[in-house]
Amino acid sequence: MNTVHDVNDRRLDFYRDLRYAQTLHTSSKVFLTDGEKITLSVLQSSLNVRSILLTQELYEKHLPSIQSKMSEDECYVMSKRDMDILIGFDLHSPMMSIVEEPVSTPFSSMKGPIIALNGIVNSDNVGGIIRNAVGLGFESIITDSTTSSPYLRRSVRVSMGTVAFAACSTSKNLCKDLLMLKNERSIPIISAEITPISKNVSSYKFPHDFILVFGSEGHGISHDILAISDEIIHIPMFNLVNSLNVSSSSAIILHAAKVQKG
Repeated sequence: MNTVHDVNDRRLDFYRDLRYAQTLHTSSKVFLTDGEKITLSVLQSSLNVRSILLTQELYEKHLPSIQSKMSEDECYVMSKRDMDILIGFDLHSPMMSIVEEPVSTPFSSMKGPIIALNGIVNSDNVGGIIRNAVGLGFESIITDSTTSSPYLRRSVRVSMGTVAFAACSTSKNLCKDLLMLKNERSIPIISAEITPISKNVSSYKFPHDFILVFGSEGHGISHDILAISDEIIHIPMFNLVNSLNVSSSSAIILHAAKVQKG
């Protein structure tokens, strides 16, 4: 264990000025966990934790979990005051870690059902969908190039660290890759969208295996993906409310699918 008193210690560069650190994290293929609950969750995953930064109190409290996951040489203990100075703001829960992004899962070997995200730019929504998906037993996630990365700090936080238990991959051409999966593995594509021909999710019978697509908050699912979809489903709405937030919608639809799958 390393006790650090110097906020300029270069070993802590990944934690420095977090409002401006995302570019460094992304280029280094790492992500940050922020807070006690999220960091403990990731410590239970199979991902490689490069380092952990926390107060002496939390170090002593969680020593068994830390020792079972990593070398104490990668553990840095700092006062709450110095941590706040280092990261650039008042940290509510003084326990953080730097984690290596996992290698992307090849689309062809992804376990179904698969959840695909199309143009979801809000990282809160991405994190919420991942939390809903993993919590309901759907671990395979495909994001397109216009969707916010699941490994952004905000997304990781909203996911409560469940992104560490998901198999995530990014598609440069989502329509092409979904069509490949559909043709090669005979997996039907189901899009969650309100259209004149969409079916009510309340009465929809989910197939055994499927790709479920959620779309952009503002524009919905792209027309090319709707065109290759086998089914389109929607959540019935009332009282002049047209739709729900995409993260909320994902919880309802994924729960319906899980109840049917058992």
